Amino acid sequence: MIDLALAFYLVLVLPSQQLWRSIHKSDKPKRSRAQRYLATIRSIGVTLIALVAACWWSGHTASDLGLGVPASGAALWCLLIPILGLPLLHYAGKAREAKMPPEKVAEMYEQVRASDALPRTSGELKLFVVTTLFIGGGWELLYRGFLTLVLTPLVGTWGAVMIAGVAYGAGHGYSNPKQITLSIVSAILFSVGYVLTGSLWWLIVVHIGIPLMGAISCYKILNQQPNGEAHAIS
Repeated sequence: MIDLALAFYLVLVLPSQQLWRSIHKSDKPKRSRAQRYLATIRSIGVTLIALVAACWWSGHTASDLGLGVPASGAALWCLLIPILGLPLLHYAGKAREAKMPPEKVAEMYEQVRASDALPRTSGELKLFVVTTLFIGGGWELLYRGFLTLVLTPLVGTWGAVMIAGVAYGAGHGYSNPKQITLSIVSAILFSVGYVLTGSLWWLIVVHIGIPLMGAISCYKILNQQPNGEAHAIS
């Protein structure tokens, strides 16, 4: 019963709340970045506590949730994807930027500076790192490991993949049709990756690594002086 209650929250309640908030903008003053990061950590942390209670009640193990040690097979090989892919992605981005004309680079930098979501101080960056760990580890565990486990007996493996993917994609909120479509498609692909390998570890590393690399790169841009030297924005 606890399993189903948590699944109901993840599939219907949480995505509905996020969609509503993204469509109906609040008139309240916007919270600071640190406050938003802390709110995200708190929200995921409370949900993870509920997951621990559900697992204790139902007898689910870490392996049941995809956290078994990847000793061999696809789960082990797929760890090479983030280990090799993330550095290649970083250097590919650097190479692409090096080939851009100066005006295009300046335009890209201005877009970064215009974003209110990115950390600008060393304290915010540290808090963002913790937030990313909770997002990458927590949501993978909840939306891939837990929902697949609970929903598969009810709707089958691929039904669970679709439901979890749509729910997680919708949980990103709505900005435009392209954004929500990409969110849902990428969430479904992550769920497929989990089902095919039976391991969350490589997905967690990908989910943490990509936004963390992006945030660190943007932090350097945001803290760059005209002479190219970095400094801390207060």
